[in-house]
Amino acid sequence: MTRKESFLCQNRRRFLSTLIPACTFSCIGSKALFASNLLESNLQQSNEEHKFEKKVDWTFRQAFERQYSTYIDRLNRLAKFIGRDKLLEYLKKSTVEFYGSIETYNPENTLTNFIKPFKENNYFKTILTIKFIEDTEKVVSWKLTECLHATIFRENDAADIGFATLCHGDDAWITAYNPNIKFYRTKTLMEGHDCCDHRYVWKT
Repeated sequence: MTRKESFLCQNRRRFLSTLIPACTFSCIGSKALFASNLLESNLQQSNEEHKFEKKVDWTFRQAFERQYSTYIDRLNRLAKFIGRDKLLEYLKKSTVEFYGSIETYNPENTLTNFIKPFKENNYFKTILTIKFIEDTEKVVSWKLTECLHATIFRENDAADIGFATLCHGDDAWITAYNPNIKFYRTKTLMEGHDCCDHRYVWKT
């Protein structure tokens, strides 16, 4: 895994734990005995770990809902004090600053390398549905037809917060990665459009 792919995964899903199947007692007879022995073995192993290291059995949707519902609630409360327009203004500024800080320019940062995690990483392949239109070393364009981020924020009537928190930083992100890559977009799922129409062009 490249540095970029690793960092993206950590920052975009830092609240997610590794998802594993939970042991259940749904069987009878010999299967129930096997399940009991397995559970006891797992408990003994778990006792050797700190409780903070225990894994949870959540779907991606459940994890996103749990994380973002709290985030949205806190920001809605903050908006009552400073006003929603001011909240969104500050969110956008902080998003640009953050996205600009997660990358360090390197002459070897190519468009192909930037796009690679979206093609290969299981996290992105799970939370996004991407249809590539162009895919060359110089130009990459796609239609993003599903985004779990957009789904959760829109379901919580907080698309404006979602856009200011996530989408607004995309240009700063790619510019920090390599300013020779130009980013274009006219639509986002977060804003209620039918897709996100991303286009990346390598200009030298």
